Amino acid sequence: MAASIRLCCALRITIGGAAPLRTIGGAVHISQLASQTSAVLQRNPAVPLFPATSWQQTRHSSFFNKLTAAELWKGVLADAGSGNKKGRGKRTKRKQKKDLNRGQVIGEGIFVLVLFVVQLKSVSRMTAKEGRKRTQSCLVAVGNGQGAAGFALGKAADRMTALRKAKNRAIHYLHYIERYNDHTVFHDIESQCKKTTLRMKKQNEGYGLHCHRVVISVCKLIGIRDMYCKVEGSVNTLNITRALFNGLASQELHQTLSDKKQLHVIEFQEHRGPLPMVVASPKDGARPDPEPEDEVHNTKLNWKDVRVAQGLKHSVWANVKRNIL
Repeated sequence: MAASIRLCCALRITIGGAAPLRTIGGAVHISQLASQTSAVLQRNPAVPLFPATSWQQTRHSSFFNKLTAAELWKGVLADAGSGNKKGRGKRTKRKQKKDLNRGQVIGEGIFVLVLFVVQLKSVSRMTAKEGRKRTQSCLVAVGNGQGAAGFALGKAADRMTALRKAKNRAIHYLHYIERYNDHTVFHDIESQCKKTTLRMKKQNEGYGLHCHRVVISVCKLIGIRDMYCKVEGSVNTLNITRALFNGLASQELHQTLSDKKQLHVIEFQEHRGPLPMVVASPKDGARPDPEPEDEVHNTKLNWKDVRVAQGLKHSVWANVKRNIL
C-alpha cells in the first residue's frame, strides 16, 4: 500500500538538489520517490538512501497582526475624518470599545503585579462650548511584593477606560525599592511633596504597619511589613503617594554609606543590648583617622518627638475635672 504524506501548509521541498517544489494542500506519494531512489542506487551505490530534504515554512501576514487594537477600533468606529467634526461623527463616540486585553495576567512566572486602586473620583471642568464636562480620575498602584512597584494617574470619560489607562501607565513606570532584610526601610526618612510631609521610621520585625491607609496599601505592594509613618500637613492622596515613592527611592544603603565615609556602619538592637552589630564595612578598608566634625551629619530633630522622649508631652484633658451625671 502506497503511503502518502499530506502537507496542510505552504512548504518548499528540495529533494536531492533538484529544483524546489511548492505544494499547497497536495499529496506526495512515497512510492514514486522510492522507485526513483532505487534507480539512482543501481547507478551509484554511494548515494544515501534518503536524500537531504530542507523544509522552509512561510507565514502569511495581514493588517490584523500589524495594527494595534486602538488603530483597529479607530478604523471600525470611524472616529477620524471630516465626519468627526460634524453631527454624524459625534454619535460614534458613544459606542464603548471592547477591552481586548481583558482576562490577561500582567507578567508571567513569579513576577506577577498586583493592582490596587488608590483613588477613584469624578472631576469636572467648565468649558465654553460643552458647558460642565465631567471626567473620571483614577489613581492606581501596582507591585509584586518583592520591591518592584509603581503608580500612575489616568483620566477618561468613563471609569473603566480611566482604570485601564492608569494601569498601563503604572506598569511602564516601575520603581525598585530597596528593603532592609526584606521587611523594613534602611533608615528614618522625611519626604515632602507640596504641602504634604511624611516622616517614616524604621521598625523591628513584627511591629507592623502603623501608617496612613494609602501608605499601608502601597507598602504591601512593595513588600514592606514593618514601618511607622506620620503624615503632616495636607492629606491629599496623590501627594502622599508621590512623597512616599520619592522618600523610598532616596534611601541610602548601608554599603553605600560605608564606602562613602570609609567607616564601619553599626546598628544597635534591643535584643542585643548595648552591644553594636556591624551591618556594613568599606570595601577598601576603614580609614585610620576619625571622621572630622564638618562631615558629621546634622540631624534635624522634631520637637514633638523630643517632648515625648523627655516626658513633657501631656494631654490637654489630663487635669480637667469631669462631672459624671
